[in-house]
Parts: sequence; C-alpha cells; structure tokens
Amino acid sequence: MRLPLPQFDRSDRNPNHIAEVIETTTTEFLAQCLEPDDLSFPPMPAFGSWVKSQDEESGNEIVAIVYYATTNPIDSVHRARALGMSLQDLREEQPQIFAMLKTEFRAAIVGFERPGRDGNSSKVYQYLPMGEFDLI
Repeated sequence: MRLPLPQFDRSDRNPNHIAEVIETTTTEFLAQCLEPDDLSFPPMPAFGSWVKSQDEESGNEIVAIVYYATTNPIDSVHRARALGMSLQDLREEQPQIFAMLKTEFRAAIVGFERPGRDGNSSKVYQYLPMGEFDLI
C-alpha cells in the first residue's frame, strides 16, 4: 500500500505546473517533479525543453532550458537496484518503490520575462535581472 505524502490542494493548480524549484543559483535551478495521483513516475520535461519558473517576490518569469533529468532514490544511502520486473508487476507487487523515488531536473537560466506595468505587454530579457545590492 502506498501512503501519499501530504499535498496541497491540487484543484487550483495550473495543469502545466509539473515541478517545484528546490535549489537555485544565479545560472540554473534544480526542480523536483510533483508526484502523480497514481502509481507511475512523475512527468518530466524532455532534454532541451524550455521551462518557466515564477519568482514570487518580483513577479518575473524565469526562462530556462532543461539540460539534465533524473529519477533516483530519495534515500542517498541506498541505491536503487534492478528487480527484473515490468512496470505493471512493480505496481502490483512493490508499490512502495514509487514512493521511494524522486524525479528531478536541472535547467540553465537563459533570461526572464518582466510583467508589463498598467496592463502593458510584458518584455523578455535575455540576461539575468540586476538586483539592488551594494557590493563590498
């Protein structure tokens, strides 16, 4: 039996929302794909796909290109191993395996889109936004 992890209400989520950013740098981000409702692997974007992530503080949409995707165990101590079973056999005999795996992808940031002010159209920038910081 698979015990689902606590999840937020999915009814108001955009259907294109497939992952959550869990780590970020100035040039890339790491996102973990959201768990599906059934016993299957989460959908992940294909290599070379364009993805967007919303910066909740500034309202900017960060545009990036997927360059790495993986499904691996959530436990870094134990490695996954081949069982020689089909996906259907795994669902029937070892359903806990799906809860023990995570699917992640890395995306290289290539620009951002700033929302337009006063209803004007947004503008796309092919560089990173400059912060209001003093460097010492």
